[in-house]
Amino acid sequence: MDMKAQYRCIEQRLGIEMEEVLSSATFINGPKVAALEQQLAERCDVARCVTCASGSDALVLALRVLDIGSGDRVLCPAYTFAATVEAIVRVGAEPVFIDIDPASFNLDAQSLERWLEAHGSARVRAIIAVDIFGQPADYDRLNAIAARFDLHLVADAAQSFGADFHGRAVGALADITITSFYPSKPLGCYGDGGALFVRDAAMAERLRSLRNHGVSRDHARHDEIGMCSRLDALQAGVLLAKLTIFDDELTRRERIAQAYQQGLGTLLATPVTPAGCRSAWAQYTVRLPEEPGEDNAALGARRDALMTALHDRGIPVRCYYSPALHQHPAWQGVVQDGLIRTERVAASTFSLPMHPYLEDDHVEQVCQAVRDACHGR
Repeated sequence: MDMKAQYRCIEQRLGIEMEEVLSSATFINGPKVAALEQQLAERCDVARCVTCASGSDALVLALRVLDIGSGDRVLCPAYTFAATVEAIVRVGAEPVFIDIDPASFNLDAQSLERWLEAHGSARVRAIIAVDIFGQPADYDRLNAIAARFDLHLVADAAQSFGADFHGRAVGALADITITSFYPSKPLGCYGDGGALFVRDAAMAERLRSLRNHGVSRDHARHDEIGMCSRLDALQAGVLLAKLTIFDDELTRRERIAQAYQQGLGTLLATPVTPAGCRSAWAQYTVRLPEEPGEDNAALGARRDALMTALHDRGIPVRCYYSPALHQHPAWQGVVQDGLIRTERVAASTFSLPMHPYLEDDHVEQVCQAVRDACHGR
């Protein structure tokens, strides 16, 4: 992210927001946080938004408010950041890794349904769908599967705030949705922050209690054991300022993604956004085409060599989620459903520069460097 370019766009508005917080001396929750929650809820067309201290905490709060804990199972992908699975473990539940769709990199509905049919849903309480790199998962199919097996569907939209799925905004696509305001996210603050989107007012009220040590609304008692996870007002002010330019930034991200597609579509497997959907383009992640008979180790080595060549040409590329979570020591004991496609994707993907302030010549510079590296020039 070019945070300095973004700052120049909001400098005046940001100064106003910060001054209002400082002069009010209301630094935790308060009117700024309430105003942010209202704007976010209205944007997503959901009943309530509840902010918290981070996207990781938002995942824990989501599982807590659904009363998921010891003895329960939660199905999720292994091609994601560790926070998705950490939240499951933190509430005492057991994660189960399900394979992904190789085109979208999101949870594969067919693999999910097949696992449930084979193993049953007696201990399973929820599904966590991750909108990886900003693209919404297949929520029509996932909601249908969740309804069939009487499961909760949690949307991990840490990377996809601002995206939509067939005319419905991310935030309104699952029983409960979380997002992250980590600085590199499409809508990021200047520290950590997160939010949850829910349809039910009573659930939102309980989330407000859980994020604040389990304190009751009148602060007279502790109704349950909660946690300290409040968004501070300064970060709310940052996000309110950024919301004024957020739609323009999403448009710019989409334009850059289209330019990459036009410049690189014949060399690399570029992201595919289904018709009627819009990605938030948190990252622009491409896949190296596979060669006949190539195993994952060889594919990964070829991917790494291309990344090195791009770094040598001054292009900052990065590889996310490789190896996938189940290949790390911390998660090797997690139950899994034959993650063949997950491992293949993890061995072949890498991300190109993506932020709203990339100029056209920067995008062309990236594309030309990829073309030169692929052709050995």
